[in-house]
Amino acid sequence: MDASNLKRFALFKDVEESALNKIAPYTMLVEFPEGKTIIQEGGFSNDFYAIDEGTARVERSGEEIATLGPGDVFGEQGLLEKQERSASVVATSTLRALKIEHWEIPRMRRAMPEVVEQLQRTVEERSS
Repeated sequence: MDASNLKRFALFKDVEESALNKIAPYTMLVEFPEGKTIIQEGGFSNDFYAIDEGTARVERSGEEIATLGPGDVFGEQGLLEKQERSASVVATSTLRALKIEHWEIPRMRRAMPEVVEQLQRTVEERSS
């Protein structure tokens, strides 16, 4: 993905251009059809997503606990903190998202620890 496209995502809007150039090679755009379970509660924390287009619902024990849309992120807490998934995320429309796969995080930490720390701080601020 091109670094300039990352600025579309709220998570990256305050990240410097030089850092975005480092992050971009670790990202990809993915698409899910309506009804697709993207993340399964209790599953392994494999990937991190930032929604570009579309909507999703967050479920815990079968109960809807949140709705997500463009600019929202999910999967970040389990991925950055190495926890099991605390909820499921299901696409409620066709959903396009930026994806960072779990094996990229250690590589990113080695190559650019300051960028991963900045992302972690941003995630923590958004979670509070």
